[in-house]
This record gives sequence, C-alpha cells and structure tokens, in this order.
Amino acid sequence: MTSLSMFKTLRRSSLLGGLLFLTAVFASSTPQASSSQTVAGSVRESNGTPVRGARVVLDRNGVSNETMTDGAGNFSLTTEQSGSFVLRVHKAEFRDFEQPLTLPLAGKSLSVLLVPARGSSASTTSEPGMQFNDKPDFTIAGITDWTAAGGHGSDVNLRASESLAKDTRTLSTAKARTSLPDPEREKRLREAVLRAPSSFSANRELGAFCLRERQYGSAIPPLEKAHALNTTDFDTAIELAQAYEGAGQHSKANALVEPLLASNPRAELHRLAGDIAESLGDPLTAEREYEIAVKLDPSEQNYFVWGAELLVHRAVEAAVRVFTNGGGAFPQSERMLAGLGAALYANGAYEQAATNVCKASDLNPSDPEPYLFLGRMAEAAPQVLPCVEEKLARFVREHPGDERANFYYAVSILKTNGPEERREQAEALLETAVRIDPKFDEAYLQLGVVQSQQGEWDDAKASYERAVAANPTFPDPHFRLAQVYKRSGDSQRAAEELQAFERLKQSDAAAVEQRRREIRQFVVVLGEPASRISH
Repeated sequence: MTSLSMFKTLRRSSLLGGLLFLTAVFASSTPQASSSQTVAGSVRESNGTPVRGARVVLDRNGVSNETMTDGAGNFSLTTEQSGSFVLRVHKAEFRDFEQPLTLPLAGKSLSVLLVPARGSSASTTSEPGMQFNDKPDFTIAGITDWTAAGGHGSDVNLRASESLAKDTRTLSTAKARTSLPDPEREKRLREAVLRAPSSFSANRELGAFCLRERQYGSAIPPLEKAHALNTTDFDTAIELAQAYEGAGQHSKANALVEPLLASNPRAELHRLAGDIAESLGDPLTAEREYEIAVKLDPSEQNYFVWGAELLVHRAVEAAVRVFTNGGGAFPQSERMLAGLGAALYANGAYEQAATNVCKASDLNPSDPEPYLFLGRMAEAAPQVLPCVEEKLARFVREHPGDERANFYYAVSILKTNGPEERREQAEALLETAVRIDPKFDEAYLQLGVVQSQQGEWDDAKASYERAVAANPTFPDPHFRLAQVYKRSGDSQRAAEELQAFERLKQSDAAAVEQRRREIRQFVVVLGEPASRISH
C-alpha cells in the first residue's frame, strides 16, 4: 500500500514532439450580466522568441473572433458569451493547434505546444540529438515559502497535481535494477574482503555491489575503506558520496563532493550536488546544479531530474519546457512523457497531460507507473480525459491482481456516466479492489457511492463504515454516512457524522497547508535568458 498512498476531447494536438509554446492567461471580468470574457496570451518559440503574425481564433459553433499576434507575440480576444469554445492557432511552417476551453476561466493559464510542419524550416531545437541550449528562456530568480498555493481548478485538482509532482520526483530518483539480486555474488565479494581486508579492489567491488543494490548502509564501510586506501580514485569517491547521500548522511556526502567538484566538475557530480542540496533544504542551489549538469551532459537522466526539481517547487511552465526539450531529445523516454504530463496537469492542461501519459504507457505497457499517473488524473480532473479509459482497461489486463488497476479503471468508467451495465462493471471492479486490499478506503467510499445511486442503502452504509474502519482520518465517508442517516430519519447520528466530517476536514486541510509551507516555491521569470551559466 505504499504506492497507493502516493497516488491517493482534446483532439490529437501538436503537443507531441513540437517546439512552439503558446502561453495564455485567461481572465474574465467580475461575473455579472452580459459581462465580456477576455482571452489574452502570447505565442513564443521554445527558446523564448516571440512569434509574430500567428492567427489566433476563438470559435463557438461556427461564430468566431480572431486576431493576429503582435510584434511581441501577444494577442487578446474578447467575447460577450460564456461557455464552450475552441481556441485555434495557425502559423505558417507549424502544424495547426486546436484546444477546447470553457469561459470564464479567471486566473487560469495554459501552456500548449505546436510542432513544425513536416519539411518546414521552423526551429528544430527539439529534434532527437539536440544540444542543450545553455540560455533557457526562464530564470529562477529566487525562492519563497508556498504559504498560499496557487493552482488550477478545485482543491482536488491542486492536490492531484501536488501528488503527481511528488511521484515524478520518485521517478527521478528510481534506478532500474539491471539484474536480479545475486546473493551468491554478494557472498563471494564479502569472503574476498575477509581474506584480504586491506585490498582496495576487494573493498571497492563489495561497496559498488551494495550501492547498485541500494544497500546504502552496507555500502559505506567497504567504500570508506577503499577510499582510505586510494584517496585519488575518483570513481570510488563518487560512489562513497552516493552511498552517504542514499543513507541520509547528507553532510558527509556534501563534504566529499565539494572538493571533487573543485578538481573535476563533471556532470554526474553536479547532479549529485543537486541531490545533496535538495536534501539539505537548499532547492535553489539544487536547481542550479541540475541545470549545469544538463549543460555539461544533456542526458535523459540529467534532463529529467532538472524538470522534476522545477515541478516539485511549482515552477510549472519552466518544467513543461524542460520536459519538452528533454522529450525531444529522448522521444522513447517513458518517464519524460510522464513528467511532461504531470507538469501540464499542474498547469491546467488536463487533456494534453493525459495524452502524454497515455503515450508513456504505450512505451512499456507492463509498467504500472504511467497508469497510476493516469488514474490520479482521471479521478481528479473536471472532465473525461482522452485515451485514459482505454489505457486503464489495459492496466487491469496487465495487472488483474492490482487493487489500484481495478479502482482507477472503475473510476474512469463511472466518469463517463454510461449505461447501467457499465455501472455494474465498475461496481464489480471496486469489489475486486477491496477484496485484494481490505483496507482500501477510497475504493470502499466509491463502492458506497455506486450502491447509494442504485438505492442499495444498507450496502452503501456498510461500505462507508468499512472506509472509516480502514482509515479513521478519512473525512468523506463520514459525510456520506450523514446522508444515509438523514435519509433514514436518524437526525442525531447524521449530526454526529457531519461533526466528524467537519473536524477531520479541518485537520486534513491544516496538514495540507503545513506540507505546502514546507515546500520552497521557485520564483520564476519567464521570457528572459538565464545568464548565470558561464561559457
């Protein structure tokens, strides 16, 4: 259940593999009769260059307003209507972009991407094999406490984006195991150290083996011994620093890395220095170290950790740009697509986010991680997302014994409000989820909702009570129980459950606020080249 706690129709757009960013801010006047709605924004290339002369159209049922971007790439459109529209952007040499939206969307922003048309001479900075642009079109100007978190949509969506950001960070630190555990090899390596305790190679090999197995505490003694025997061996020093960092001995890791950086500033050392700085509560230094690592070596790993750092500290648009550039260089990177999806979701582009994560799930259909991202999105997003239900159905086929697969597929089915047989299918999936994991509180809650909608009040009450038993701090089942008791005429029990709901809701909100206060948010200046990296 560790993973479970972590993961608690846009047509085919040109987002996949493109280079042109549309950054738009949607605003509306104070709601009143016949108030006008304004859609304003800018069109830029991924390097920050404004795109002038792009045709921007706001369309509703064939009636459209249109304008052209000015010399600074800016545009503004006004309509007297609210409701569903389609925003289209056209520019020669680029594929057309099309995005549905609903007005008013006060205070929201959207970052989308256009790709060059086939055979065009438009910018190709995101072609595979690209070189790192060491003057990105954003600057991290500082950090501040995130005491008033901003975001898109409801608190549910904001929490989902926070969860996705955290899970993206987890992907950045995960190292794929290249082979199965080999206890016999470990035994031989330990016997070699016992036979020759002063052997540099014996200690180094044992320490490196434990490090690869993520046995950080076990890796430290032999690596310390090897480092003491040969203080000039650079690789051993790096491995020892990695072991210190993995074991939570951040100060020791930092003390070892600083002189190494002074003598040999390699990309892997800057990335490790970024990891250490983040662990020591210095995210601004961490971000700068990750950026330098990408400049020195624009590898998939370096791009990803930089993007994840930006995302977890709410530099959302900057994260979108880094993940997009990284994805252009490494189009087969599953986690780059997942990271881009998480960043787009945080920026309110829910459908684009889902499209990218769906593509990530296609790269390795047996990997559960992209499906978990999709499930979290499907659960929280305000609308049905493209491709999600299809991929979550595959998640169940690939992992029929995974409670999360059954739960998220059920949620995606219920979101579509399909016929009765589909609701019965969702109910069966939820029953499977709680059978696999009898403490799956969210599945019990959703099962109770389905049962109450079908008039099965006794079954719904039992499901809500099981949700409370599985997680006594979960507020929502108490609210549902209050409804059940109110319907049966038990006003006293209904009042008690409402009181429990309000108490737990306040406690939960306070805990979320505290977590947000602990996050240092990056202050980002967009559209200005970063100049802090020397050539």
